[in-house]
Parts: sequence; C-alpha cells; structure tokens
Amino acid sequence: MIKKVKVDCLRVGVFVHDFNCGWHGSSIYIEPSCIKSENTIEILKNWNIEEVFIDTDRGLDAEPSRSVVEDVSFITPFGVKRHRERPAVPLKNELQSSRKITEDAVKIVEQTYRQAMEGNMPEVGPFYDLAKQMQVSIQRNRDALSLLSRIRKKDEYTLYHSVSVSSHVLNMCHYYEIPEQLSLDIAVGALFHDIGKALVPQTILNKPGKLTEAEFDEMKRHAELSMDMLSKAKNIPLEGYDIALHHHERYDGKGYPHGLEKDRISFAAQVTSVCDVFDAVTSERCYKAGMESVLGLRIIYEGGGGHFNKELANDFIRCIGMYPVGTCVVLADGRSGVVIGSTEDMTRPIVQILYDEKKQKQLTPFTVDLSQTNDTIASYSDTKRLGLTYDQLLRKFLLP
Repeated sequence: MIKKVKVDCLRVGVFVHDFNCGWHGSSIYIEPSCIKSENTIEILKNWNIEEVFIDTDRGLDAEPSRSVVEDVSFITPFGVKRHRERPAVPLKNELQSSRKITEDAVKIVEQTYRQAMEGNMPEVGPFYDLAKQMQVSIQRNRDALSLLSRIRKKDEYTLYHSVSVSSHVLNMCHYYEIPEQLSLDIAVGALFHDIGKALVPQTILNKPGKLTEAEFDEMKRHAELSMDMLSKAKNIPLEGYDIALHHHERYDGKGYPHGLEKDRISFAAQVTSVCDVFDAVTSERCYKAGMESVLGLRIIYEGGGGHFNKELANDFIRCIGMYPVGTCVVLADGRSGVVIGSTEDMTRPIVQILYDEKKQKQLTPFTVDLSQTNDTIASYSDTKRLGLTYDQLLRKFLLP
C-alpha cells in the first residue's frame, strides 16, 4: 500500500516510493529505495522535506508515534570507537597498487567532467567500483593514496582534488568504523562533490587574485549546480546530493548555500567539508603554492568550533596523524629527516633520517621506527635544509 507519512515517522527498513521533493523548481531524481540508516532520514530533514510516500508492501510501515532518536554512530559518529592500527602493508609496497588506482580514478573523473559539460551524467557503477578499490587500499595502508594525490601538476588540481577528498573521506570512515556500504556511498558523493564547477568559468576558477563579490557569488553557485547535475544521474546515493549541496556549509551557520549550522549538517557533508578544505590548502594551484601538511592541519585545528565541528576537526588530525607521511621533523638528539610511514601511535611515526642538525651535515639515509625506540620528535623542520622542494622530497624518498 502507498501512503504519505511524515519524515519524523520514518525508520530503518521503510521503503520510500516517492521522496516528494523538488529543488528550485526542478525535480531531483532519487531512486525509490529502502531506508538503510538513520543518516538518510537526517538528510531528508536537512533538505526540509516533511513528507514522503512509502510502500508498505515492499518494506516496513512507519511509526506514527515514534520519538526520533539519533543513531550517533551514523549521523554524527563523534565518540564512537576509534582505532589507529599499524598499516598491514608497508607504504612502499602499497604505493604500487595505489598508483594505478589513482591513475584510473583521475581518468574516470576527467571523463565525467567532460560528459557533464556536454549535459550528460554517467552511470555511477564504475564510481562504486573505484571507491571499493580505494577502500581496500586504505585498509592495507592509509597513507599511500593520500601521498600520491599530493604529487600532481598545477593544472591538474580539479581532477586530483575529487580523488584526494574521496580518499580522505574513506580514511575517516575507516577511522570511525562506519559500515562499508555507507562508507562507499559517502565516498562516491565526495567524488562528485564539485561536479558543478564544470559549468563555472575557468577565469573565475583559476583567478590568481581575490574574487570580486560578483565572481564569488558565481563561484558559490557550483554547489547548487552540482546538485542539479546529479539529478540527471541514476542511482546516485542520497549522500551524493547532500554532499554536493552542503559541503560548503559551516558549523557556525556562516556557510552556503543555506546557512545550516551544527547538526543540521549531516555527517557526510561535515566530513567531506573537512577533507575538502585540507586538500585545497595543501595543494599547489596555478595561482598559489600548497602549504605543507602540518600547516594544513593547523588550518583544520583553528577551524574547529567555527568552520567545523571541533571534535570532528580534532579527529581528522588524529586520523591523518600529527606527522603525516612526507613531513620533515627533527628528533630530540638533533637528527632530522622525513616521515615515511605511520604507526598505531600518531606521535611516533617511521622516519627516514637524512641530516645531523648539530653537525650541519648530510647523513647516509637510514630508517628509525619511533614506536620501537626511545627516540622522540622535538620539532618540525622544512625541506630547505635538504636542498629540495617538497615535491622533490616526496619523489626522491617516498615514491618507488
């Protein structure tokens, strides 16, 4: 039987026959589907959808008197079990597999942008296949994909950005122990989050100086353009629409396009926002140099409580690690080098020693696993002492 019910009465297991929604005069295409988690209901509320049509022959009935109880492990999983295990596969080994995944991902994103500019949207099946490959790589070694996404040319930002954000999102989902299917739904949404930029003039996207008010208004339209473009694609997960539309909302309500605040912003959109900002500030663009990872983490930390949920910002730092792969550090005994791997203790990574700060001389490179020794990190360093740019450092000491 088809019946109209309040969104507040939905529960996991209800089959939604029609989402009964429109956006700015155009309909959103969402496949009829079964509610798989409380997160879906939260997204509908964020979109201000009050009623939907359900099919009780294909799923459970709604609960008219249901008191809404948030499932924090799906909606805002702050406080759930977190883990940070030693990577199962050494970084140098996983880089071989993740390099092909990255190359394939960039090709798929490039093709999708080209189709989007022509007014077409592809099937999302290949994106799920890609997200699954990324997920498996991260389970083997969380550092490989994020490292490879840093190695890009200035004019490749748009293509690599979506892949990098999606990999960071999967990393966070793995950290939070989010169920596999929901993790993949969020990752696919992250891959599409900026698709609307295909319709934004390149003169605005790549402008080296500050945007005018009119140009910034045009730039901000990419969120709604992304959502409108996704409405032409079939089988996009609900998280995809939500992420596209709301990844620029801010926890303090000062974001766009709807000024949502706090937990009115779904977990999917919140976590994509953190990953989006981190990749943006650490990436080299045609009009600016990318900052080192540690400075990017500082941006995330300082944004906690304003731009981002503070606990989410801190969790992102814990997930990435205080000393991400590629970070230059100085040990307490004066030796310095570059972080080449992570361990279960984010304060004690694996370091390739390259330089003696006290004697001011280069050393024959060797590796120290700080989790297995009494050595400690005293401070961060930079690549200048090694006579290399950050990109050259990564290529020389980390890539096979």
